[in-house]
Amino acid sequence: MKFSALREDLLSAVQIVQYSANAKGMMPILSGIRIESAQEGLVLHSTDLESYTITRCSANVEKEGECVVNLKILMDYLRDARDEKVEVEIVGNEMLLRGEKALFKLFTMPAEDFPNAPVVETKVLEEVENKVLMPAIQKVSRAASRDEKRPTLLGMLLEIEREEVRMVSTDSYRLAIRKIREGFRAQEEGKYIIPASAMANLVRIAGKEEKMDVYRDENKGQVRFDVGGSSHIIRLIEGKFPKYGQFIPESIENLVEVEKEALLGALKRASLISSTVKIIISGDSITVESESRDVGEGKEEISASYNGEDMEIAFNSRFLEDGIMSIDGDKMVMSITESLKPGIIKEKEGEEFMYIIMPIRL
Repeated sequence: MKFSALREDLLSAVQIVQYSANAKGMMPILSGIRIESAQEGLVLHSTDLESYTITRCSANVEKEGECVVNLKILMDYLRDARDEKVEVEIVGNEMLLRGEKALFKLFTMPAEDFPNAPVVETKVLEEVENKVLMPAIQKVSRAASRDEKRPTLLGMLLEIEREEVRMVSTDSYRLAIRKIREGFRAQEEGKYIIPASAMANLVRIAGKEEKMDVYRDENKGQVRFDVGGSSHIIRLIEGKFPKYGQFIPESIENLVEVEKEALLGALKRASLISSTVKIIISGDSITVESESRDVGEGKEEISASYNGEDMEIAFNSRFLEDGIMSIDGDKMVMSITESLKPGIIKEKEGEEFMYIIMPIRL
């Protein structure tokens, strides 16, 4: 194998596939990147057996072939090298990287030991607009669980219907749901539990691309996202996602409208004292309080618009912050009916996003 490529092009391709490599696993081959060279250019592969990423890179190929080399070392070399173009040649079990005044040799691993890409060919979503999907992933993923003892909750539920796509996550203390009603064409209906961590990587892989297509395999055990010149294949989480519909109220009452940044700032300062914050809603203000025997106490009042009865409720400050940070626009709306019933956070305009959070008993 022998080729030359612009260093920036090769570096960009390696950075895309880095999210599926497993640098700390028991199988050294999974820390590598498989590079295939053909007349039309390069194809790069990486996998940790839970996800598999493929991307392409322009190159001047003199001799076709394939090899596997440590991804991180290659990426670090390309990032720090000064040459505009890099020449690559495989000689025996070594990759030779030549620059204008540099020569580096990296040991390769057997290409035949690298896992083959899964076959995922049935299209379920077509021309999904990333300007709609990527923000939805970022909003909803905040509520996904980090507890590996409950694997189903580590994922995000992707529900596809002909006229609507829903993304849902929960850790049993809060629930986030985002409805998408435009910017896609559904080819078939279905439900898929996708690891939230893999979806976060998808956001990075998508970059500034405008659209993507989504596929599933024959057994509905994996999904593939095609974006730009890259494919990101993800193994689905098995099991049943909680029946979240029972937690969504039929009507939202006792609405309080507040400046998002003002409330977020007050929460962040209160959380310096304690991870539990008390919210007091009265008339035209919200008071955020926190108290700790070891640290001290704090209280901050901000303006709000509210016409209901006075209310006190307590939340985990980080969970509440996550919900507020997911809101678009300058203003947000909260619905609090009782001190021991879930609070609801939503955007002032539209019903597409909703964040439901359980209170803490004081």
